[in-house]
Amino acid sequence: MSKLKIEAFWNKYQTSLLLTRYDTFLFLILLFSSSVISIDNATADTGSQHTTITIRYANDTATGYVISTSGNHGYTISQRHSWSEDSSSRYNLQAYSIDNGPVIPVNRSSDGNFTLDVSTDSDHAVVFIAKPQFEIIIHGTDNATFFPPSPTNDDWFDGNTDVQFIVPNVIPSDKQDTRLQLDGWSLDDSYINDIPRQESGTFKSGTIHMSSMHNVKLEYKTQYYVKVISNFGRALGTEWYNSGTIVDVSVIPGNDIIVNHVFSGWQGSTIGNKNQMSVETLADSPKVLVANWSADYTNVSIISIGIIAALVLVIIYQKRRTSLKT
Repeated sequence: MSKLKIEAFWNKYQTSLLLTRYDTFLFLILLFSSSVISIDNATADTGSQHTTITIRYANDTATGYVISTSGNHGYTISQRHSWSEDSSSRYNLQAYSIDNGPVIPVNRSSDGNFTLDVSTDSDHAVVFIAKPQFEIIIHGTDNATFFPPSPTNDDWFDGNTDVQFIVPNVIPSDKQDTRLQLDGWSLDDSYINDIPRQESGTFKSGTIHMSSMHNVKLEYKTQYYVKVISNFGRALGTEWYNSGTIVDVSVIPGNDIIVNHVFSGWQGSTIGNKNQMSVETLADSPKVLVANWSADYTNVSIISIGIIAALVLVIIYQKRRTSLKT
């Protein structure tokens, strides 16, 4: 009996030892799993740190918004240089500030985007500062410039500023002896401001206050060159004339000494009798008028006859004088 008891005790001890080892192994597995989960959670909490970047616009020139970020990699804000206020005005980015810091100006541009890198180590507030702008539209030429120049290098100008436009007085044409001559201008369909005729150079307007969009209409008139040519005397009428003008053309005879010059008419397009020294022509295209003259040698003949007669008389006189002496 004692032997059987000893074997039974031994079997129970082995079973108890096995269960104890199994429980210890299971406990270690659970402990390791908990540690890994705790580490992962800690890592996740550290890597998913959230920050915000609040975007605002000074004077409510646009609607603000909030950007949510995570991590410490930074964030790049992309902001348009210009955006429309309505059909006749726009806002243009001028400067910005971060967290109520100093105002930092930007290089102004009419289009494209301005980019700003912001750190995400903490929350930040960015304020964009923009100016209202209005356009000057020039009708009549593509050669206009402005003083002072547009801050955005186009034809838009900051509100409450004064601007002048500069345009050429004369615009050459591709056609020969044809050009455009500045004659007047108007602002926003108002009355026409007459401009004295200038053969070259530029015209500078009065100041235009930029509180709204403006339309400038330039009045250029087509002109044709009329050329009057005469090989004798003095030709009058060579000049640039507005299209449709009736031009007076004339010629003044010179002083004849020996050979008389007789006017024989005009060559070219004229109105009326071409045989008159003073005529008219219509400046509907470039014109060339040539005064024709014919030579009258009557005076030469008379002088020649007089000289011959004088020579004959001298010869006769000499012969008579010689005969009397003999």
